[in-house]
Amino acid sequence: MSEQRFDVAIVGGGIGGLCLAQGLKKAGVPVTVYERDETPTSRSQGYRVHIDPQGSTALHQCLTEHLWQIFDATEGDYAQGITLATEQLQELLRFRGDVGPVDPIARHRSISRITLRHVLLAGMQDAVHFNRRFVRYEELPDGRFSLHFEDGSSAEADIVVAADGVNSRVRKQYFPDADPLDTGVVALGGKVRLSDGVMALAPHRLLDGPVMVVPPEPCSLLMAIWKRSTAASQSLRLLGMDEPPEGDEDYMILGFGGRPEYFGLPSDPDSMTPRALKEALRKAVTRWHPDLRKLVEMVSENEISVNRLRTSRPMAPWKTSRITLLGDAIHSMTPYRGIGANIALKDAALLARKLIEACYGERPLLEAIAEYETSMREYAFAAVENSRKSMEQAVGEKKYPMFGITKTAMRVVNAVPSLRRRLASA
Repeated sequence: MSEQRFDVAIVGGGIGGLCLAQGLKKAGVPVTVYERDETPTSRSQGYRVHIDPQGSTALHQCLTEHLWQIFDATEGDYAQGITLATEQLQELLRFRGDVGPVDPIARHRSISRITLRHVLLAGMQDAVHFNRRFVRYEELPDGRFSLHFEDGSSAEADIVVAADGVNSRVRKQYFPDADPLDTGVVALGGKVRLSDGVMALAPHRLLDGPVMVVPPEPCSLLMAIWKRSTAASQSLRLLGMDEPPEGDEDYMILGFGGRPEYFGLPSDPDSMTPRALKEALRKAVTRWHPDLRKLVEMVSENEISVNRLRTSRPMAPWKTSRITLLGDAIHSMTPYRGIGANIALKDAALLARKLIEACYGERPLLEAIAEYETSMREYAFAAVENSRKSMEQAVGEKKYPMFGITKTAMRVVNAVPSLRRRLASA
């Protein structure tokens, strides 16, 4: 087959969309990203993100060698494993990460979302257009697509990729009945800047990895720390950052999950004031360990956020066209497995590879997109279901030992690497 020349429009400049753009640009495929944010820094990028081996592999595929080295050098201190504890900080289970040789590419990492955004935007100044709020698309007589934006501007492309998140406007037009479902669970919490005093109150296992507090009541608390390594701080200069940006200092995350009624929230918690949200957190931990109550008091009202958790529904195969989707735009999932960003990166790398194959004549374009969509549906919707199940376990009524796993059984699992990997991927 001869080469097929086409250009790609990506609607949405989040982690998945920018990773795809980097991969296509690296291969010489024309690509443009349309992002609704006014500037690269006009919106908070959230907290640290756990990049797992599949996410790391995807980034290695899509980034240039120079950017990969910067990414690799700017991670935070990371300890594998997770601990489950009661609200009185009694340890229930501890899951250790793999020990032994670590793959330099396909491994776990703790990454600042702010820094990752800088990496993914590097070298893309001419390809990323900010303040472009997508409204609709239309197919033109020649088979190309015209994209229309709120500011009255428009653009054309041969291929459209929806990477515009859980509220994707592209998906709403392409699949009008595929909106994610409200799980009835909210995520509520914030962060506390790290200090010796904060670390003195934290569970000692937090240095080994995140701690999930699972009281008998229908809620949960995830605690994790973001601590930039010394080498990472030095590498920021390669991104034109002399020091960590405001809001990206070392900190601890406190993320609660539960149904609104447990926290005393109304059905529409988005309308609550920061002070009311802080009071809701105080009431939720009234009977918890004093150290946990003190940490909640340290969360600034201005740092507290609340989000209703939604999850996508499995979708039957659809007829492939030159419009496709990735990440939360097609398979939004709860945060309880911590894999949403990694699945979006996996999407980006796979779609980039298939589009590159089509561009250089290795297979027809629609066949390449179909191969991506078939594979993506299988692994992504399995991840959606696993994340939903994990959420229900975490915020439901609980009986100990947790999840039917005894401490003795867990010691056996931790002793056998293959069992650890199987449990981690379950």
